[in-house]
Parts: sequence; structure tokens; C-alpha cells
Amino acid sequence: MRQSTARSTENWMDRERAAHARLYPNEVRVPADPYGPIAAARREYLDRLVAQIRTRGRDPRVCLYALSVVEGQVPQASLDAAAVHAEQQSWQVLEGQSCTDPIGAIAIEDRPGWHCVRELIRTGRADGVVVVTADIVSRDIDEYRSELVWFEEHLGFIALVIPETVREQA
Repeated sequence: MRQSTARSTENWMDRERAAHARLYPNEVRVPADPYGPIAAARREYLDRLVAQIRTRGRDPRVCLYALSVVEGQVPQASLDAAAVHAEQQSWQVLEGQSCTDPIGAIAIEDRPGWHCVRELIRTGRADGVVVVTADIVSRDIDEYRSELVWFEEHLGFIALVIPETVREQA
């Protein structure tokens, strides 16, 4: 049985911090980064899946995904950054498999480009997708977590050029 990236974001330390906060309400606290556990689980799964693919004697095949500011315009800088990241990882970028959506298509189910990515993963033509940031997948942490679970269930991965924790610190 494989581990899911949909782990609860609350652990014993979070519960201890909450109890401490109730006992000492005047202390200054820095909130925990909600993306930290998700980032660690995503990266751990990605590394494990890539290693499995490589043990079969091939490099992972990836597609690229980006959002365009203007509908009909190709977000070339984002796609280029994703392609460079994939090449640095020695992944095979699928020819002609760059999917895009306009930035206004917020909901995952309303994005034909994201549907194209999922179809490539579901059918096994791609092992993963490379995007610049987690916000490209979704700005909602629960929706982002759901997408990670979907990809894991379909033996695919989401790779980020800029990891979640770096994005949050910026």
C-alpha cells in the first residue's frame, strides 16, 4: 500500500502549539507554513516515482503547463522555465505537449489545458507535468492537495520549478 500525499497537515507538534497558545495568549507566534508538509510529501513521492521509472531503464516523460495572461497568447517564458527545469532533471519533455489555459480559468474543471495534462497522465503517455509554481495548479491549498492525490492515484507527478516553501517565503 502506498502512502498518500493527502496527509493531515496537523500533527502532535501542531496540537502542542495550540495548547501552548491557549495557556500563553500574549506570546508572539509565527504561524506554521501550511505548504511545508505538502511540499515534503510531494517531493518525496516525486523522487520515489522518478527512481522507479529510471529502474525500468527510461527517463520520465513530462508535459509542460502554464497559464497565459492574455487569452490566446502562449506563455513562452513560463513554458521555457518549465522545460529548462525538466532538462536539468534529465526528464524527456514530450514534443508538442505543452498545455496552457488563460489565467482567468480559475477552477480546475474549467481548464481545457489542465484536462489535457490529466489525460496525458491518465493514459500513461506522460509520467508528470512541470509547472513554475504551485499557484499555477491552484491557489486553494485544498484543491492543490486534491490534485496531488489525483496524480498519485494515476501514477503521475507534479514538478515545480519554484518549490512551495520557497514561494511562500517570497
